[in-house]
Amino acid sequence: MFAWSQGPELVECAICGEKVDIFDKIIVDRETIHKKCFTCCYCGKGLQQGACAMALAFFNRIGPRFYCSGKAGSCAMLPNDQKEAKLKEKGLATRKTTAKSNFK
Repeated sequence: MFAWSQGPELVECAICGEKVDIFDKIIVDRETIHKKCFTCCYCGKGLQQGACAMALAFFNRIGPRFYCSGKAGSCAMLPNDQKEAKLKEKGLATRKTTAKSNFK
């Protein structure tokens, strides 16, 4: 019989920086995220894969930030300065993860 000597290694959520349990994770654009953290960074609506957009303008500086798009909403089409002001207001304008280790 096979047995795990240790549980699977937990990675940090790309949004909040906390460890993500295997049963509470989704992977979007190669980023591991809590299901509860997968919301529009502007309006707060819950997102679904395929109905959202990641703001690449912020990625290197503060990490992945997702916005509703298409039928789900139009926050992704807002100007970047408007989105960045909302990120600062919500306290999401800084990178929460300690390292880019979500590619495991």
